[in-house]
Amino acid sequence: MKHYQSYIIAAVALTLASCADDKFQEMQTVAPARNAEYAYLNDYADLKSYVQHSTYPAFQLGGAVDGAKFNKREMDYSLAVANFEELVTGNTMKMGSIVNDKGIFDFTTTENFVNNATDAGLSVYGHTLCWHEQQPVKWLSSLIADKELDIDPNAKEWKEDYSIDYTKYSSFPFFNMGYAPEFSAEEGLISLSDAGWYQYFAADQMGLPEGKNYKITVTYKSPVNASVKCILRWNWGEGNYEGIISLPATDDWDEAEIEFNEPFGKGEGGGFIVFQLSGVQNQRICFKNLKVSHSEAPVVEIAVNDYEYSYKNDTKFPWYVMGYEPTIVNGCLHSENPGAWYQYFIADHIPHPVEGTYVATVRVKGSVEADLTLNMGWGWGSGEQAPGKLHVGPEWAEATVTYHDIPAKECNLVLQPGSYNGTIDIDWVKVDHIVKANSMPLTDEEKKDTLTWAMDKWIKGMMEACDGKVKAFDAINEPVDGWGAPVDGVLPLQHANPEKPDDTKFYWQDYLGDEEYVRTVIKLARQYGPEDIKLFINDYALEGYVVEGKYVYRPKLESLIKWIEKWESDGVTKIDGIGTQMHVYCFEDDAENQKMMDGIAASFQKMAETDKFIRISELDMGYIDASGNSVKTADMTEDGHKKMAKLYNFVVSKYLEIIPSAQQWGICAWGVTDQPSDSGWRPGEPTGLWEVRKVGDESGIYYRKHTYAGFATGLAGQEYEAGK
Repeated sequence: MKHYQSYIIAAVALTLASCADDKFQEMQTVAPARNAEYAYLNDYADLKSYVQHSTYPAFQLGGAVDGAKFNKREMDYSLAVANFEELVTGNTMKMGSIVNDKGIFDFTTTENFVNNATDAGLSVYGHTLCWHEQQPVKWLSSLIADKELDIDPNAKEWKEDYSIDYTKYSSFPFFNMGYAPEFSAEEGLISLSDAGWYQYFAADQMGLPEGKNYKITVTYKSPVNASVKCILRWNWGEGNYEGIISLPATDDWDEAEIEFNEPFGKGEGGGFIVFQLSGVQNQRICFKNLKVSHSEAPVVEIAVNDYEYSYKNDTKFPWYVMGYEPTIVNGCLHSENPGAWYQYFIADHIPHPVEGTYVATVRVKGSVEADLTLNMGWGWGSGEQAPGKLHVGPEWAEATVTYHDIPAKECNLVLQPGSYNGTIDIDWVKVDHIVKANSMPLTDEEKKDTLTWAMDKWIKGMMEACDGKVKAFDAINEPVDGWGAPVDGVLPLQHANPEKPDDTKFYWQDYLGDEEYVRTVIKLARQYGPEDIKLFINDYALEGYVVEGKYVYRPKLESLIKWIEKWESDGVTKIDGIGTQMHVYCFEDDAENQKMMDGIAASFQKMAETDKFIRISELDMGYIDASGNSVKTADMTEDGHKKMAKLYNFVVSKYLEIIPSAQQWGICAWGVTDQPSDSGWRPGEPTGLWEVRKVGDESGIYYRKHTYAGFATGLAGQEYEAGK
């Protein structure tokens, strides 16, 4: 495709204009250079002029922009302000774009975007508060990682991660920063210069583990007292960790060290070290070796509880009777010598998650002090039980029995008093398994509390950055698993797949719960946002899917509606609207195209029945040829472009026809321009209403396509006719 119609803005208008109207005084319409077939597009006005506000007063025509490019106030800014009433930015307001791996929040681009858009007279729609993609996964994962045991700091151990022996080198092995030390087998790295200040790499590509506190140790000798600035860095894009290594003068090899008491980051290469020396010119300072170590708590034995049972709620013996049946007395298991050898269960169905060592603790008393047999068993065959001795006495006590090499099988505890001549009372039983570790996993409740805190911090920060100017948000993005197995006809929510871990995604619902995570986001958004804030659930394929070039329908919309009813069933949570993304396809095959159109119309009808605001949140379009293949922009035919224009016209027209005016939030054109071949979204596809021709690296000239006319005529309530 070549020139259709373009907007050109004089530089003076870009740099000197003080208001939105001034921005377009120098805009010119250029006649299409390709052929007369596109000349009719000259007669079209800016897109937003076709919105029929007298008939649809609440409708807002939205457009998706790159926030950073919009903030430059160049062509992207001009096109957006001229054609749209509401803006949404694809990534600028997502958590992963604002919060880095260390949990540092930077809302600068967001604040500038909101201010620039509202200053130009446009509203801003927030996208998105909670999603499982484009999240600061490293930071969020670190918040719920296993916690190191709380021990005496002096008891911590140092684990070596990297070492280098300089005596094995004959020449400098690293990048030359203007000075390269000499090496020898006797003196290692020889730092000697007549400069007042010099620097060099002391280590590179160390492969250090993530998030540790590090210590650097050097073996050295120096003829003078020296101070070396030691800089530990992960890569050139991340901050310095630096300090001074003091080297007292010595003729013999000695050690010096420096500790960094802040967890170090992570990046490609695993870190490097730079030494900077000053004030030691013409002094021969030698380094024999260098080591990097991290500190961690020592490994200790930890009891992890698997099972607890109390008899206080029992009225009779709860387990299998093995010839003798104890009674329940005062909420305790009670037994008396029956006059013959006897035994009985004191616990059953004990889960054993791992193979290893288990400890049974029993609160017990016996009228006669003795050691009784307490067996842990996982079957009745030979070798399927482990013996132990349980001490009882006349006072209540917590007696323990340790069992080794127990398999990961469900177990039981059988007490064998034998011929014990006395009474036995048992209050409760618990079983722990022993692990050796220097950290402990957080409990589910601790993870939930921690992530609720993180969500609170995130939403509060976003609302403060928007300063009350953003009145609507996608509170939750893409919650429903469209291909999951329905339960009572309702598709489940999306969750992490433990069989295919993906460390690029973070599923909040895995930790906060399917119902509570949505309710939490809604509650916090209303707490920190403006009083008139509107909150949407945004999802894709509510009108149907395209699979292998065919239209397929799944009950995703019906499931989303059911989930909204469930979330709102607490009587507190209120969801204002549904966002339907509509990343649709136009089919060359008329039958498939009709299925798509029928699905779109049916989805609008179902959404209209919810009485909630309905917003087409991310409308863009691809093209499927007769063979079922997605077509790239370079391979599109004129007939294909015109067919896409008709489908755009259909989508916009049906929205205005079916969705009641009071429920219309608006339509957002996600495919403002065709996608470049290197795009992360629909690369190389003809998604746009404009084709963009780049001028340099950042800006370009935008040419209207037939799809522009299809969209515009849909807004105007007219059918699209090619060339008119």
